Amino acid sequence: MLTRSMILISLILLSSTWLLAQQLDPPKLTPAPSTEQQESLINKGVALHDQANYDGAIMKYEEVLKENPSNVLAMYEMAFSYSMKKDYAKSLEMAYQGAQYKSDHLTGFYLMIGNNLDLLGEPNKAVNAYKAGIKLEPTASLLYYNLAITYTNLKKPDDAKKSLKQAVILNPNHPSSHLALGTLFYRTDYKTPALFAVSRFLILEPKTERSIGAYKVLQEILRGGVREGKNPNEINIFVSVSSKKDEGDFGSIDMVMGLSRAAGMTEKNKGKSEMQLLVDQLDSLFSIISEIDPKGDRSKFVWKHYLPYFIELKKRDFVEPFGYYISQRSNVEGVEDWLWANRNRVNAFLNWSKQYPWPKID
Repeated sequence: MLTRSMILISLILLSSTWLLAQQLDPPKLTPAPSTEQQESLINKGVALHDQANYDGAIMKYEEVLKENPSNVLAMYEMAFSYSMKKDYAKSLEMAYQGAQYKSDHLTGFYLMIGNNLDLLGEPNKAVNAYKAGIKLEPTASLLYYNLAITYTNLKKPDDAKKSLKQAVILNPNHPSSHLALGTLFYRTDYKTPALFAVSRFLILEPKTERSIGAYKVLQEILRGGVREGKNPNEINIFVSVSSKKDEGDFGSIDMVMGLSRAAGMTEKNKGKSEMQLLVDQLDSLFSIISEIDPKGDRSKFVWKHYLPYFIELKKRDFVEPFGYYISQRSNVEGVEDWLWANRNRVNAFLNWSKQYPWPKID
């Protein structure tokens, strides 16, 4: 004979199983707009949420939905509050409900569905949810980004890389997409592609905690396999002869990175500061890139998306402000002073970067 608690547990398990098996069909319902009173309640709920009072926020949204069951904004905010409360099953239930409506929050609901499924230990179902969202909202870059994160956790780097490229194309100004792509390139031994993706991240986000790790990756790539030898004035350059070429043949650029780093270690450059050496190395690197004929690689992502930006950056004489700007979390002496003394050049670089016409790649 089942006890009351056993029945309750069984019902919870059945409910969770039903949620995880939910089908995501295209939305067919039309949402109802908020009244002034409902909008006021939602605003109060958001204020409570921002104070981490998630239960209080949920109560406000429940008031709205009791009066207006088709209020998608209340559904969205409630799903968000449940997620922050770490009640992922409840958040998932509300997100599924909201995803039945045609609304501006549709992408957000699919993001929450995928995220909740992932957190509930169902990454493959999360992948299907993100793909379903992309089918409905093909220009939603965050769906591609979150799909890539799930693919990465599933140890599917090629699928993750493909999704991140699409996220970057759709939104070139999303720092996390560049950082994730640069990190993935770096971990899978695509050093030159990683350099450009991480550089773009540092332009967009130069002063956060994440910038510290990204800058370390940048510096490691720029070392180009160069190490000081055992004897005085001895420099060793280690170059991989079997580097991957499916993202493009960057052998000559890899070699330039090694040679330019080695040049910075010679006697004639001993008196230069760390930042002067960095700028010199970047300038040499971008000069070589400007002169390379990519041949069959012209249609590949890195050559089509990142390289034209950095070639134009070099042509406009922005290498120096670029180098200093991305070094703000490097703890290198003189960076802040230089940025202040050359703020007009820095602003010119940033204004150009913000207005840069990124290509729309199919």
